[in-house]
Amino acid sequence: MSEKKSFIYKICIVGDGGVGKTSLVLRYCEDAFKDNYIMTIGSNFSTKSVVLPEYPNYDIKLQLWDLAGQKHFSFVRPPFYRGATGIIYVYDLTRRSSFASMANWKEEVEKVIGLKSSIIVGNKLDLADDNHREIGAQDGEALKAEMNALSYYETSAKDGINVESIFRDITLGILKDFNKI
Repeated sequence: MSEKKSFIYKICIVGDGGVGKTSLVLRYCEDAFKDNYIMTIGSNFSTKSVVLPEYPNYDIKLQLWDLAGQKHFSFVRPPFYRGATGIIYVYDLTRRSSFASMANWKEEVEKVIGLKSSIIVGNKLDLADDNHREIGAQDGEALKAEMNALSYYETSAKDGINVESIFRDITLGILKDFNKI
């Protein structure tokens, strides 16, 4: 049997306030969802071990940094980006303004750490019926190309749709960046 290889990767989850960053992390780490919204002050930190069946000898732990999205917290965010190996950019499918600010998020992040593996996430799919949806899947795909991201997902933290997939993809992207696969 070959020896286990251990990796710890820091991933920052960024986007405007209220887009569901904390809910995505909670769903991923604890398989839970809370209906009440409590604004993140500064950052929340969580860890999760990742199992990749195709890499059974890899022991991977993700450090997930959920950063406050409100503009008045912009001065505290840059130090949190340092050391990040991946970024998950999140917007709300029912709020065009959160989609429009993705370029600003990319600029803020890359000013500190340069280009890293990233995923684009349109969250709140459970709310994005015909009457409430403001951003289409084709817009998300175009943003993925524009931001040179690994992939684009539409998720629902409430229903758990595609949540595992975003963290799996970012992990695989980081492993490729470091020539581990």
